[in-house]
Amino acid sequence: MRSEKDGSGSVLMRTKLLVPAPRAQSVPRPMLVEELAEVLRARMTLVCAPTGWGKTSLLAEWASVSADAHFAWVSLDPRDDEPLRFWRYVTAALACVELSLGDTAPRRLQSPGVSIVDEILPVLINDLADVSGPLVLVLDDFHVITNREIVEQLEYLLDRLPGEVHIVVATQIEPELRLGRLRAMGHVIELRGERLRFSDVETAELLNHVHALELSPAQLAVLYDQTEGWVAGLNLAALSLQRAGDRGRVLAGLPADDRFLIEYLWNEVVLGQPPDVQRFLMRTSILERLTGSLCDAVAERSDSAEMLRELERANLFVVPLDANQSWFRYHHLFRDLLRSQLERAAPGAIGDLHRRASTWYAANGLMIEAIDHAIAAGDVSYAADELERHWLEIYASGQPALMFEWIDRLPTDVVDAQPVLLITAAGVARTTGRLDLVEPLLARAESAVRAESEPRASWLAGGATLARSYLLLGLGDVPGALALGRPMLEMDWPRPSLGYTTARVLVGLAEFFEEPDQAEPLLREYLAIVDPGPEDVRRYLVFGLLAETHALRGETDACEQLLAEAEAVMRSRGFEEFPYTGQLHVARGAVLLARGEFDAAEEQFDRAATLTQRGGGRTETAHAVVWLARARAGQRDPAGARAALDAARTLVPDLGRTSMSRLVSELERDLGAAQPRQSPAQPGEPLSDAELRVLRLMTGDLTYREMGRHLYLSVNTVRTHAQRIRRKLGASTRTGVVMRARELGLL
Repeated sequence: MRSEKDGSGSVLMRTKLLVPAPRAQSVPRPMLVEELAEVLRARMTLVCAPTGWGKTSLLAEWASVSADAHFAWVSLDPRDDEPLRFWRYVTAALACVELSLGDTAPRRLQSPGVSIVDEILPVLINDLADVSGPLVLVLDDFHVITNREIVEQLEYLLDRLPGEVHIVVATQIEPELRLGRLRAMGHVIELRGERLRFSDVETAELLNHVHALELSPAQLAVLYDQTEGWVAGLNLAALSLQRAGDRGRVLAGLPADDRFLIEYLWNEVVLGQPPDVQRFLMRTSILERLTGSLCDAVAERSDSAEMLRELERANLFVVPLDANQSWFRYHHLFRDLLRSQLERAAPGAIGDLHRRASTWYAANGLMIEAIDHAIAAGDVSYAADELERHWLEIYASGQPALMFEWIDRLPTDVVDAQPVLLITAAGVARTTGRLDLVEPLLARAESAVRAESEPRASWLAGGATLARSYLLLGLGDVPGALALGRPMLEMDWPRPSLGYTTARVLVGLAEFFEEPDQAEPLLREYLAIVDPGPEDVRRYLVFGLLAETHALRGETDACEQLLAEAEAVMRSRGFEEFPYTGQLHVARGAVLLARGEFDAAEEQFDRAATLTQRGGGRTETAHAVVWLARARAGQRDPAGARAALDAARTLVPDLGRTSMSRLVSELERDLGAAQPRQSPAQPGEPLSDAELRVLRLMTGDLTYREMGRHLYLSVNTVRTHAQRIRRKLGASTRTGVVMRARELGLL
């Protein structure tokens, strides 16, 4: 199976990102292409027409003949109606054609809990401002996007789109984009069904040259009048005429209204195929995309690859998706027909077809697609079991939203019979900042536990207790988390088991925030019993916690060794943007702080605060922000240090009951004697031009030194600008600056 990975481990189908090649059986439309080429002066082109009007073909032709613009393409499907997935495809498509595009946005999109508007789009806009030459992004089949979040995010991008970038939205229905202001400013060009109709000349070209029908002018006129230049209708009529002995009968029987198209298409085209082909078409209609081995598995045959190529050569509404013609899809109109007829003629076979597809995807290691088809097959218990087995992999691939989507799709009684699934979903909700979901999921799990027998019931109840302990830690209640969690260490868990290791890592984490030295034996025990693999997403966190423990004792060599191990896991698994990675930055910053490298330490702690904030954990974020305050105090920035300390106390009011108490006490003592290095800026003051230039770079991952090289400024000058920006915008961290700047329309 040919695919690409986006670095998070999730599969990005190459076929979704390929610009379709113009079909050999198509009619060139140079006038429309020339018209499209002129729209690059605007920000957006809307191509809106029902299915079968040639939207994709026209855009593919434009891309193939364009000498100036580069084309990025995303073929959307209903699964893309989720913000993280949508923008992953968009950034992957852009990176395919604009190699200089920065990697910050794609990397951040791997992280659970990342904010699209605050952390992705500002970076993407900045990167797009530097593209070389015109760049066209085509969002094909945009009508499948119904998520209001995505629509609003695209509006945000359109409002700020750099001049060299143009977005094309191709859709069957009017999108819910609020385009009034862009229309008034001339930033939107619209191409609708009326403009896409074939002319009488194009009709003759299609029928007599492409399809070689040799129709008379009178016959062409009949077809043109009946179809009104509708491309799909003309191709449909051509297929019927090619097989007809009596062309007069076909011409007389053409539907005058497309309401009759489905019946006509079925009778004249599908039923005109050999029975073997009919069976293949109907069985494979359950698939979004088609390739030989997948179709072999679903249709139970061995010649599917050749069958697909033959159907494409016969112009039977089969669209090739790559130059090698190994991947295809059915025309949407045709697939809808085939599926509706399959549901009518053989509803009992649909489950088996999805089951075979699920088996093929599972055998190829594509569990997301395997679970999707299992649910469609009605194998809901199998789907729930697989979700329970693979949840850690799904989370580690940066796609936790799928877990909640599937739980919603599965029958309630099936999910409620899976207490392990509910408990793990509660843990994922906590880790991704969806704290409101934790208690409802745990309540369902605990209800299900009552139907279990011992000792499994006790183990499951213990798992729910650990999840609740983790929630309390996320809410900033370290003593409460420990009161719940510590008894779970004494439970007679089976060994090895996820419950046993989870008890050690979660209680060890809470212990760390009370007293790091006290947590060390438990954390080391966890590392001793867990091998590299699915639990890497926890292992590298534990490495980071132990590294900071050594740093606090001044054991920098031991700290560096553990950080090297943690960072190796992080890079190999693509965890750079995960919330847990914040702990690695804290440990690294602690070493830098001990060496007196306050500026580098500050950047590490600021980065840590950004990452931990994504996971919604107040304790973890406050921990990073207290360290940030310490670094700013060392930089003789007492105002910035106090702002950070206030932010930490907002998250965890009683810092004195945590391991941060000593650091806070030292910090307050130092701040009492500190003098500011400069007169502080005042909240609400406008940003200077120089500060605005620095602000735009703060959306990415550049260090102050790197910003200085980019702007030809010294690192101290950049730092001074950053301090003044924070004060003027009333923000304590870099992410807070970006969020506030966006609210004020500065980004």
